[in-house]
Amino acid sequence: MVLIYIVPTVVVGTVMLAIFLTSIPMASKDYALEIDAFKDNDDMMLMYRVVIVNTGRNDVTNVVVDYGTYKDFIPRIKPGEKIILSPREDASKEKVTVTAEPSIYIVKEYRNLAKMVKVH
Repeated sequence: MVLIYIVPTVVVGTVMLAIFLTSIPMASKDYALEIDAFKDNDDMMLMYRVVIVNTGRNDVTNVVVDYGTYKDFIPRIKPGEKIILSPREDASKEKVTVTAEPSIYIVKEYRNLAKMVKVH
């Protein structure tokens, strides 16, 4: 009789634990960057941003952010660290290229940021 309650409880608990463990973000690569390049038009001004996140397990070094007309240099980004950059006015407004050691090369086009509904 007790087994009727124990077996389903163990099965449900195991499934819930598996779901929980797979939802925890874990770095799957030793060296990886996530790049988000976006433009935000808030009706007053148009702003461009580049967000760089180290999603790998190790430090990424010699990061070069190439805007087309000039470059930013970041010596090191630690795992989990997030860097937010604002390109200058003379930067290319189409895409950004990010390179880093070891062997990272990413090209991202600027995307439009979704507009938020303003409540007055």
